[in-house]
Amino acid sequence: MRIVLVGNFNEKRAGANFYATVRKLANGFIRNGHQVMTFSDRDVAREAHKWGIGRGGDAYANERLVELCSNFRPELLVLFHADKIANDTVRDLRSTLPSLRVCVVNIDALFLTENDARIRRFAEVADTTFITTAGDRLDAFVTPAHSLAFIPNPADASIDTLQCFAGGDQPFDFLCAVGAEKSSTPRGRFLREIEARVPEARCVFHGLDERPAVQGMAYYDAIGSARMGLNLNREEGYPLYSSDRFAQYAGNGLLVFVARSTGYDEIFSDEEFAFYRDLDELADKLRHFLKNDGERQRIARNGHERYHAFFSERLVARYIEDVMTGGTLSHAYAWPTEVHK
Repeated sequence: MRIVLVGNFNEKRAGANFYATVRKLANGFIRNGHQVMTFSDRDVAREAHKWGIGRGGDAYANERLVELCSNFRPELLVLFHADKIANDTVRDLRSTLPSLRVCVVNIDALFLTENDARIRRFAEVADTTFITTAGDRLDAFVTPAHSLAFIPNPADASIDTLQCFAGGDQPFDFLCAVGAEKSSTPRGRFLREIEARVPEARCVFHGLDERPAVQGMAYYDAIGSARMGLNLNREEGYPLYSSDRFAQYAGNGLLVFVARSTGYDEIFSDEEFAFYRDLDELADKLRHFLKNDGERQRIARNGHERYHAFFSERLVARYIEDVMTGGTLSHAYAWPTEVHK
């Protein structure tokens, strides 16, 4: 199948986002045997705007996508947070390529107000939106021409190459990288409370208050410097929602602490991840694993192997292919495969 994957490949950051989900998904489609053309809408728009090309950066990016599709004639158009691409552009492509199927991949949380508007906007022109939240909340975005389905954040063995479970001498015990967070927010208070309750743990919370965020290989160096990691969302309780932090931590072999309210304990077991109900249980488990490093290594190894087996880039890409071609599912996927129509 010929696939055009439109997304933010973020060339301006010069490779600092090498672990981005859009790159893993491109790898998955290619490794599944498809011909893939990638198109970085924001980079094209930015460069065009900088040099004053055409009617403006966004318009030029849309024109270039039309030109690409005219030359390549894709069978599947995948819009991965392709915010620069206008709905009218997609309508034009569908009119000139009548057999074209269009899907959206959305990895943002439903509790983000701007994401609600993004989903509804693309629902006007896409056949299906694949999103990293499951459950009945997806029904609110269904239309007669638009369906939704859950996908997990993929791990990619060519990108997630660390094996933190194999080490026992890392300089830090407990990692959480949050980008930018203040101690006054619920997530910030949660992290500070962990430090207060388990002072013996060598915690490293990148992006909290004055602590700088990390990106690129510095981020993977940070993962490699720890034994355990906390997959903490800004809000919990959305079925199976997680940021791509989960894939990065599990994919690189940390023992990952995961809130039971995510529902991931219905896919994985306590022999693979450190599930917790509340701060008390998290603190108790953290103390336990500080004293039992062999058990930490064993469970982290199990989680690493199972995450790659269940949620690889090839399987996530294959599920998208299965849904978009409308046939019988080609694999017994570990995640909920209900398509909300």
